[in-house]
Amino acid sequence: MLQFGYAQEIITPPVGVGLAGYFNLRPNKGMYDDLYVKVIMIESAGKRFGFMAFDLLGYSKALVAEMEKRITEAYGRELYESLIVCATHTHTGPEFRNLPDEKDERTVYAFNLVVNGAMRALDRAIMNIQPGEIEIGSVFNNPYGFVRRYWMKDGTIVTNPGWRNPEIDRPESDYDRTIGIIALKQNGRLAALICNIANHGDTIGGDLVSADWYGRFTQEIQHQLKTSLPVMVLDDASGNINHFDFRQDIHQTSYDEAVRIGRGYAAIVLNQLDKLEKLNEEPVVIRNTVVEVPHRKISPEELAEAKHILATVPDIKKEGDFESQDLAKKVPAALRHFAQRTVDCHDKSVPSHKCRLTSFRIGNQVVFASLPGEPFNGIGAAIRAGNPCRYTFVAEMAQSFSAYVPMRECFERGGYEVQPGIDTVAPEAADILIEASLKNIL
Repeated sequence: MLQFGYAQEIITPPVGVGLAGYFNLRPNKGMYDDLYVKVIMIESAGKRFGFMAFDLLGYSKALVAEMEKRITEAYGRELYESLIVCATHTHTGPEFRNLPDEKDERTVYAFNLVVNGAMRALDRAIMNIQPGEIEIGSVFNNPYGFVRRYWMKDGTIVTNPGWRNPEIDRPESDYDRTIGIIALKQNGRLAALICNIANHGDTIGGDLVSADWYGRFTQEIQHQLKTSLPVMVLDDASGNINHFDFRQDIHQTSYDEAVRIGRGYAAIVLNQLDKLEKLNEEPVVIRNTVVEVPHRKISPEELAEAKHILATVPDIKKEGDFESQDLAKKVPAALRHFAQRTVDCHDKSVPSHKCRLTSFRIGNQVVFASLPGEPFNGIGAAIRAGNPCRYTFVAEMAQSFSAYVPMRECFERGGYEVQPGIDTVAPEAADILIEASLKNIL
């Protein structure tokens, strides 16, 4: 008998806590909407597994370490290894890259709020487990996502090249527009949803807390269904995907944009709810593997160029948000920032880091696979194409910390995502994650 339980907790930080996602400091000045941690636990054929998703930029090293400690202490290693823990990737949530300084009382409070909220949600989700039905489906329709890396007419690659830029030739690639949907039903009603969607969570900017389009997506589904059911988004591989449509000449950074996209995705998902098929109870195979991800090596030529930029480009501070597109615009602050990152990559990087990959497979019906950091969409597409399951759900920002994981061929082409930094990945990282993920599944 299929069983499941669910719970969620608010993790909105207090005013003054720094927001993650940009290069400049952004102490928050309030909120548009609450952040949540959501937990869904499922049992099939006596095997229990589940998901914990934070409305945060990523699953940072500090949070990984604390959640591993707390979950293992409370429930043991087996349950810890039967959870996929991930983040939605909102750029208007608190910054927890490192453990907060004890003197920073507000950030310490916010970090503890997140960890304690996650444990409360996990406790209640487990206590709430009871029989139910699960339905599953997918639709190949993602009109709000766009490949953000473009071939320019001069043969170079530029990330976020600007609206209606006449030098744009074409996107670097296509991407997998699959949206996966799981509906969990109990007591004759829809009780929870899990949705797998590829897009960046960076539609708002500024200094107010928000769950971004993920939160507006949840609210719209709740509004249309007239119930406050938990709606969990597993962010599909989106390292090279965002919401910017550069064919247009429109402003696409605002809270209204988060509302538009969230409502649009909600309409797509709601339209599929009567088309889902029953998920049968079958044995679940849970696998964890640890892979060694190699780090970028800086050539003598790259190092010399970086030092030349630092010596010749004026140190002019940038007002306002400091974003990835500033590199394409050759803003002095951006040129210096990434030059310093190159030097730091050379001087301070270690050879590699370890990442944990987790997969849940229910017969040949469905598989869930975790990926660390911000993998390019081609990695998720390769995992879908390489396994026999009818439905594949890919969760990025999961299980371990990492930065961007571009496709191998992207490194020689340039662009924002392949810029070096401390412990950024080597060109072969994507191939390693694809091979290890498929081995984990199969």
